[in-house]
Amino acid sequence: MNVKTFFKTLWEYIILIIGGILLGIAIEFVLVPLKMTTGVVSGISTLLYYLIEMPIEISLVLLNVPIFLISWKVLGFKFGMRSFVGMLAVSLGAIIGGTMGVLTQDFMLAALYGGVLSGVGIALTYKVGGSTGGTDIIAKLITAKAKHINVGEALMIVDGLIVAILTLTFKELEIGLYSVVAAFITTKIIDLMLIGGGYAKAMFVITKKGEEISKYIHGELERTATKFDAIGTYTNENREMLLCVVNKKEIPKLKEAINKIDPESFVIVTAVAEALGEGFKKFD
Repeated sequence: MNVKTFFKTLWEYIILIIGGILLGIAIEFVLVPLKMTTGVVSGISTLLYYLIEMPIEISLVLLNVPIFLISWKVLGFKFGMRSFVGMLAVSLGAIIGGTMGVLTQDFMLAALYGGVLSGVGIALTYKVGGSTGGTDIIAKLITAKAKHINVGEALMIVDGLIVAILTLTFKELEIGLYSVVAAFITTKIIDLMLIGGGYAKAMFVITKKGEEISKYIHGELERTATKFDAIGTYTNENREMLLCVVNKKEIPKLKEAINKIDPESFVIVTAVAEALGEGFKKFD
């Protein structure tokens, strides 16, 4: 491992730990005091906490171990190891959250802040190729087998089950209703931050330097582009038009590169309802 790779990996693990801690704080500091949840494991941990007084940080680890072992086998060593670190970070976050008291007794505020914190935490760990254990690993396992389902949708499916169990156990409808709100916010934050294939954008680039821009797309973004011959109706000059589908996080990089290579180029960025094929979702 060279120095650059080492520091890149180190930075990814730091992000992973931060994400796990944020989720742990959201669970212990915001959601558990109101018996709310945004996930399967955190929901079961909440039940165990109120029924047998088992500490949240301990139940999170015990419940995540079998899920972690399955992910290691199905999704590979790298994801498994990062999920293990994320799982420990969540427990650390729960310990920290336990020292902070209670954020609010208002169900709506708890759903809002708990959902946002949970979503940010889970998304950060996903961005660096790991997870925080629990629901997001289950969602990852689902999306690994069902390519047409995105992470947010998978989370909603598994979260709905535990929310229903919590509502029936505590016999308080408000808990279930606001947990649904929190879970919904969590999934939306995750989808916004992950900006994966479902958030693809098409870029049309009309330029005189199509070859140089194509090289950047191939080399730096590891994407491909399609080239067309184009003629300006006002100048009657021959130009090239490149069509490239990228995700949102790649747009600023490509725009900056195009500006450096050919400041006189014309760029159109448009939304893509669905992108299938290499680099995006596989065909069903």
